[in-house]
Amino acid sequence: MEETIEGWRLLHEDGDIMVVDKLAPLPVQAEKSGDASLQDILRSALAERGDSEAAAFLEAAHRIDRRASGAIIFARTKRALETLEADFRARRIGKRYIACVEKEPPAESGSLVNRLAWDRRKNVVRAFPADFEAAGLEPGEARLEYRLVCRSERYFFLQIELVTGRHHQIRAQLAAAGTPIRGDVKYGAKRTTRNGLIMLHARRLDFTQPRSREALSLLAPFPPTEPLWAAFTEA
Repeated sequence: MEETIEGWRLLHEDGDIMVVDKLAPLPVQAEKSGDASLQDILRSALAERGDSEAAAFLEAAHRIDRRASGAIIFARTKRALETLEADFRARRIGKRYIACVEKEPPAESGSLVNRLAWDRRKNVVRAFPADFEAAGLEPGEARLEYRLVCRSERYFFLQIELVTGRHHQIRAQLAAAGTPIRGDVKYGAKRTTRNGLIMLHARRLDFTQPRSREALSLLAPFPPTEPLWAAFTEA
């Protein structure tokens, strides 16, 4: 089943989960800004079609940044949420991202390993060399694997697999490597994009259905509001 509504696209739905493609700069869950969250929008959609039980519970099993796009799993029941959270902790859920960056990476593939420090007041993460330590900071190690999969006339598309999952990890690590994500001015990009998103997309999810344990592999289409995604070709 696939349904497209402003701001999101339904990728998969059953009695335990909804998987949607976030296509607009929405927070996944409620935040201090008070702006409508994707979770609230989905709850309203479920309520409108008469699914009051799922609407009352629906919870995101993970999150992506407000200005990123792509696939997110929502649990419709408490049992499903607990199973998904356990699967994430055990790294049984595979997540693949595509990032469009402004500069060519130093190598066509490789690992980035950094220590991250999160300035919560400014909501900015700084990436330092892996052996960095400083008084007053609480850095945690972050690792990702990347591969250059294609390029346009001015931009480069990286496939990214997260080894760790930390706040703003991809954005901070790519910025520290000298390859900021297109549109991500907070992390060094030259300018914003017209649709308000950065070009970081949660492209693929590989996981098992929380009740039946059936293997699922879902691909999230790119936001149609960004023409540059048309230059991407699947590896």
